[in-house]
Amino acid sequence: MTEPMLPVAILAGGLATRLRPITEAIPKALVDIAGEPFVAHQLRLLRSHGICRVVMCVGYLGDMVRDTVGDGSRFGMEVAFSFDGDVLLGTGGAIKKALPLLGNAFMVLYGDSYLMCDYRSIQAAFRACGRQALMTVFRNEGQWDTSNVEYADDRILDYDKKHRTPRMRHIDFGLGVFQAGVFEAVPPGEPYDLYELYRLLLTQRELAAYEVHQRFYEIGSLAGIEELRRHHLLESSKRREGETMGFAEDYLIEAKQIIDRLDKAAVEKVAELLAEARQQGGRLFVLGVGGGAANASHAVNDFRKIVGLEAYAPTDNVAELTARTNDDGWASVFVEWLKTSRIRKEDVVLVFSVGGGDVEKNVSPNLVSALRYAREVGARVCGVVGRNGGFTAQVADACVIIPTIDPLRVTPHTEAFQAVIWHLLVSHPRLKQAQTKWESVQ
Repeated sequence: MTEPMLPVAILAGGLATRLRPITEAIPKALVDIAGEPFVAHQLRLLRSHGICRVVMCVGYLGDMVRDTVGDGSRFGMEVAFSFDGDVLLGTGGAIKKALPLLGNAFMVLYGDSYLMCDYRSIQAAFRACGRQALMTVFRNEGQWDTSNVEYADDRILDYDKKHRTPRMRHIDFGLGVFQAGVFEAVPPGEPYDLYELYRLLLTQRELAAYEVHQRFYEIGSLAGIEELRRHHLLESSKRREGETMGFAEDYLIEAKQIIDRLDKAAVEKVAELLAEARQQGGRLFVLGVGGGAANASHAVNDFRKIVGLEAYAPTDNVAELTARTNDDGWASVFVEWLKTSRIRKEDVVLVFSVGGGDVEKNVSPNLVSALRYAREVGARVCGVVGRNGGFTAQVADACVIIPTIDPLRVTPHTEAFQAVIWHLLVSHPRLKQAQTKWESVQ
């Protein structure tokens, strides 16, 4: 028998000062998104995931939210309201006041978040974790907001919105699950931030983590509002058309979003390292598997011909590759090739990979072994990889992570943008030495 979904508390009581003047007359929950108040989209999404009860924690202009939503029946759910009162209680204080309406366990959703995640799986993870609370996290890499979570081995190692570190590559996704008892630490009737409770639970080792791979949408900024509007308009258009012709547009919109969010500084760093290697007489070794191997072969040609950089790819030598695989195993093919190539500290290893290598998950272990050896000899490591970058991102001197827009299309976008990045590099004024053929034809 399927477990009923927990109730959800939606935190919608803030002043939304970043959205002024829009929110001078209406609360953030009522900001228009594709012809409807945001809260309508939010509630409809929750209902589609089987959630039947919501408690709206409201403060600033909360009566307007109540008048719009009513009892929730038009969304097929029950909606109750908890008002802060004369003093805004903050995210933690608002939940404390709403506890009588929520029960022993519940989810908490930020009032400006639109999260297309698997709510049932998150609830199941909370039930199984044996801890008092769970935070969802997303590998953000500074793409949609400033990352504030250090996460590794399925654990939150640090969470801090005030003192961020380079190790913080994830972000608080915007959905938490709690046992009601943890709110005993929150003083009643006083402003209190949920952030402080999360940090307290982390120190008590009572905070579990669940990594979400679907990007989030938000209306906390004007850019976020416009992005969510485009998303809903596109989805509505596809539903009206009732056909798959919208896929091409959807895919290309994702490509545009990737371009907007590419880490330009990381690309420039790769160019700098390659220029230094050429100046020092170093070589470039390009490693890739599958589509990454095909990209490596093409890239080697461009770096040799256009950049004048001595470059090689082990996958171009099929005889050696298959012999080493047959005799010694797949995991050692790249590291043994680098040893025979006498890789040295002046050289650069460039990785084209979707996963970036992960020994525990048995994803491209040959990349991991090769990169470990490259670091041992002092060679520089660069990468163009997908999602979280895997081992490559952990050890690289410069790594371009192709932003994840839709987790169902990580591979095609990553491999396509590997080509974009290396063509950018060979065209870079710090690297380019020879004119390409068609540009030289008059």
